[in-house]
Amino acid sequence: MKKNTLFEIVPAAAFAFLLSLSACSSAPRAVENTISERETAAPVSQVKVEFIDTLRGSQGKTSFTEYESGLQALDEDPLTAMHYFDLALDELHNEQQADTLNSAEDSAYFAQMPNRILAALETLYPKLIEFANSESAYSMLNDYELFDSFEETPLDSEEMRSIENFLDTIDFAKFSLPLVINERVMQEIHYLTVNARSFTEGSLSRKTLLDSMIYAKLNERNMPADIIYLAFVESGFKTSAYSRAKAAGVWQFIPATGKRYGLPVDFWVDMRRNPELATDAALDYLSALYKEFGDWHLAMAAYNCGEGRIRRLLREAKADSSRTDSANSAVSYWDLKLPRETMHYVPRILAATIIGHFPQHYNFTPEKQRLIPSDTVSVQDCIPLDKVGSAIGVSANTMRELNPELTRWCTPPNLKNYTMRVPQGSRDKFLTAYAKMDKTQLIRWQQYKVQRGDNLGYISRQFGIKVADIQSANNMKNSKLSIGQVLIIPMPSGAYKANATPVASKNAVSSGNKASAVPLKNAVPLKTEKISAVENTRSYTVRKGDNLAAISRRFGVSQSSLKSWNNLHSNKIAIGQKLYLQDPSKKAPKKSEVVLKSVSGGVSYTVKNGDNLWDIARNHNLTVQQLLEWNPGIDKKIFPGMKIKIGE
Repeated sequence: MKKNTLFEIVPAAAFAFLLSLSACSSAPRAVENTISERETAAPVSQVKVEFIDTLRGSQGKTSFTEYESGLQALDEDPLTAMHYFDLALDELHNEQQADTLNSAEDSAYFAQMPNRILAALETLYPKLIEFANSESAYSMLNDYELFDSFEETPLDSEEMRSIENFLDTIDFAKFSLPLVINERVMQEIHYLTVNARSFTEGSLSRKTLLDSMIYAKLNERNMPADIIYLAFVESGFKTSAYSRAKAAGVWQFIPATGKRYGLPVDFWVDMRRNPELATDAALDYLSALYKEFGDWHLAMAAYNCGEGRIRRLLREAKADSSRTDSANSAVSYWDLKLPRETMHYVPRILAATIIGHFPQHYNFTPEKQRLIPSDTVSVQDCIPLDKVGSAIGVSANTMRELNPELTRWCTPPNLKNYTMRVPQGSRDKFLTAYAKMDKTQLIRWQQYKVQRGDNLGYISRQFGIKVADIQSANNMKNSKLSIGQVLIIPMPSGAYKANATPVASKNAVSSGNKASAVPLKNAVPLKTEKISAVENTRSYTVRKGDNLAAISRRFGVSQSSLKSWNNLHSNKIAIGQKLYLQDPSKKAPKKSEVVLKSVSGGVSYTVKNGDNLWDIARNHNLTVQQLLEWNPGIDKKIFPGMKIKIGE
């Protein structure tokens, strides 16, 4: 598959802005200065809140919704952020053109919003360049397809006559969608049969995998059978299809709409990739759109660009006094000035419908493909797919093909039951093997959100596993981490006991990236590193990957204290260097000095002068992480006289 260039994947309006920046040799520095000044003034979240406050009392704007979506994606997904900022610019222009109220709120909004979007794009610029130069960009972009492109060659008069001559011979009664034959539809026929020929051929073949199921569901609902070609245009019938707007699956649901129609998405599963469930959801959505607009062309357009936009454009068109036709006549899809993508969208569906009915005329020979016949089983544990495959004699790839909604290589650990598909005839064999499995030896997974100062060495020691295990589990080719990045941590086999209390790191996160411990079944406290003792003063030997920030955070002491105790004049440390973890002039507290007191069914310790969390944890055979979990308010800052919970 051809690799996309940056120009091919970035929306036109926003890319033009980026080009204007990159045309000047000082642009990156100017961008950095802008970002620095903005961060100094207020964090992005605060800026957003202040901006929202200025909008109170004004009408809701679609451009603001797109802008806000871009801000939410800014740090984690620069490509999606770019997409939303481009939509915001486009919609802002439309809103300004349509605005007739001239209210004070609207005037302020239209004055502020362009600057806000441009400022966000400035912030995005270095992130986008970093993404475009990364190896991960290409693996992600391999899921983008030609169905998301509109690069067409002009349709000359001879080619148009050829298309028209054939269309004149067909029986329109063969089609269940209302067909309109005009230049826009003929241009899309030309596009799909010439520019995107390989995509069309592959899509017609992949259609044979799913058409029986989709046609059956359409028939059950008494919906037009040719609605199937909407999926052709959306994804080319690829369950793995993923767009820059974070739309996924055969029917290309974005996360919010997918959730609304019963397709949950989390770290472990993406039900938008389940063809049957996604088809049910898509037909529910299209049925609701048709019920509202009473027209399949408008329903399909709303599926692409949102029902809110179609409602507004219809309202504006009906109120337009310059219309030459009757004021009472219905406004059709063809009357609307829509976003560029949607202007192509419905004509392309109609073109795909014509080609799909007459593939031989266009010299297409779809290859009949078949799904792997399957049965279903219910599992209650997190099982690697290769372990399932070995139990029934198939590959892990076969299991992935049967369960495309699984985004990891195991069944989800956060569900009480997961319905898994296995090859037909292997159900009993798997259930027999499943019953004999030692459930304590099955891998458990935990998620960890990277914080400032983290490195793989520190994280691996926190969980008692190897750096290589983390790299393998997260498909990492190097040791580079980003703040906020979520890692999945494979928990060591055999490190579990029944009914034990889960102990996870402070910044472990469950699906949805919330700051809480993952409810891992049967988890017990993790291994902790042994720290050497030099007489009465604790010390630590610096290892590869360590830095001062990570060490200070790990042992609950400040960086300034570490530097003072070790006569450091900078943050530079060397592998093998021994660092004091407390003031070397003070002796370790004696056991007799520990003050214990039962409170509220638990045990507490009263902090004394010179204490730090690491000392307190070590003296009570605990870890700093346990203290932080039992005392969520302390955030590693303690003072004499404070009572710290040290037991349940």
